[in-house]
Amino acid sequence: MQNEMKIREELYSKLEKEYNSFIEDLKKSPPEKIIDKAYEKVMKEELCAMFYPEYDRYDIDQIKALNKTKEPLQELYDGWMDNDSGIHQALEDCTFEVLEELVQEQKQKNKSMER
Repeated sequence: MQNEMKIREELYSKLEKEYNSFIEDLKKSPPEKIIDKAYEKVMKEELCAMFYPEYDRYDIDQIKALNKTKEPLQELYDGWMDNDSGIHQALEDCTFEVLEELVQEQKQKNKSMER
């Protein structure tokens, strides 16, 4: 178990280093490029967070396989970009929930005003 945590820490460190390098490159870029890369920055940040060593959603064989890649963060990001679903469905679902809550709040306010 101790060895497994070390492997997870090693991967996270590798992801973090790759992310920090990406950010340093961005800082040297013109504003237009920074804006163009904003989505990539946010997604890479989220991807890194999914691999905190304490987070054991992924089994050790998956962690080892990812850790063997040259640029694991880029590998994950490319996989995300190749995925057809994107973030649209999650945004749509969240928006629907917010709208439903707003409708319910308005109905409650209207009821209390009628009294």
